[in-house]
Amino acid sequence: MGDAVVYSFIGTFLLFFLTTVAHVPPAIAGTIAAVGSVWDVVASSLVGYLSDHSRSRFGKRRPFILAGAFPLGIATALLFTTFEAPQSLRILYYMLMLLIVWTAFCVFYVPYLAWGAELTQDYDERTALRGYVYVYNTLGGAVGTILPTVIVDALMQIGRSEAGSWQAVGIICGIVTALVIFIGGWGIRQEREEGSITAEKAAGGNAARTSGKRPAAALAVLADIIRNYWEILHLRSARCIILASVFYLLANTMISSDRMYFYTYNLHLPAWTISAIMAFQTFISVVFVPVLIRMTRRFDKRSMFLAGMGISTAASAVYGLTGIPDAAQMVAYSFFLSMGSICYWQLIAAMVYDVCEDDQLTNRRERSGMVISMQSISESLSEALGLQLLGVILGIAGFDGSASVQTETALLWTHLSLTVIPALFMILTLICIWRYPITKQVYQRILQALEERKRAEGD
Repeated sequence: MGDAVVYSFIGTFLLFFLTTVAHVPPAIAGTIAAVGSVWDVVASSLVGYLSDHSRSRFGKRRPFILAGAFPLGIATALLFTTFEAPQSLRILYYMLMLLIVWTAFCVFYVPYLAWGAELTQDYDERTALRGYVYVYNTLGGAVGTILPTVIVDALMQIGRSEAGSWQAVGIICGIVTALVIFIGGWGIRQEREEGSITAEKAAGGNAARTSGKRPAAALAVLADIIRNYWEILHLRSARCIILASVFYLLANTMISSDRMYFYTYNLHLPAWTISAIMAFQTFISVVFVPVLIRMTRRFDKRSMFLAGMGISTAASAVYGLTGIPDAAQMVAYSFFLSMGSICYWQLIAAMVYDVCEDDQLTNRRERSGMVISMQSISESLSEALGLQLLGVILGIAGFDGSASVQTETALLWTHLSLTVIPALFMILTLICIWRYPITKQVYQRILQALEERKRAEGD
């Protein structure tokens, strides 16, 4: 839930806030967002490495989750604050705040996601686990995408300024984020983490052997991180998942960030209608959770991903060509988008968990933190590229954040950035998952091979 609050809030509203409230030029706003996401790549790598190699009486994941909670909440609140200053100073401020946000986010997110791989090795159970996660993601998404427009509109109705209203929303989202992450992190059962540590020691992986001899020099740590990634990237399964994440999240980032522009300037929707559409898109996907869990028990995750994402891709292309004339058609489009969204957010992490066993079998290394951090890096890179691309498109199209009416060219490109351009990236996602080699049967063979090797080494 804490993950979804801040991720959806920033992904949906940051670019809109910077361009229309803080009056930062679109291309520069896109660059600010992109720099923050690129920094996330560095932070994810380091956190993934450190969490794999850490030891404490609180476990190896929980200390990171707890440490990231409150800095993330505070930085999120400060990010949505405006003040009078030269533009260069304001740009520097927003960039610095975003760097702090993504650093704190990585400290929490990478160990949290890696912990899921250590809870179960069961193929279907991992999908079910991600189903529970998705339900709470939905609650967080409701806070991060539905409430902001409602709260801003309500505060402005009682006389508060637009900037002050957005600052209040930032504070609310920051508080919710910090509290739910801290409570969730504190609630991790110690014996489960201990079980994963014991398993790692039993596997005899390199991370366990070197945990007591961490390189003193930062360059040595960096070299070890690169070596780990290089080995993981030799796996076809890892390459397919990472590229699929990059391409889908490019599409998702453009859709999430562009829709506020489309709702406001193309459809001229009031705040309550915008919130209603976002609520529909947020909660309709929950309907698919039990369906997806049941279907993946009959089919495999790859097949279900291709089916749901294929429908979503086709809808994006069709609506790009035919147009979205009103709120009703936007609701219909949101329904199809949610099919692709649920397939990604519920299935892709479960597929990444399967890559951990593939890595363990092929490279004889148990390092779920590093594997997970690579997927987190792909999310960061795609968000950076997506926000930068949207910022550049809006800038070239002549979008003016201070104007209530935009040019026909600007309106055309906000439409294309919501439909056709994301559809192209989703096609590339489908190609990558089509080539992903771990089906349900292949995964069972991987587990069997790991068990046989364990017995042989025991003998």
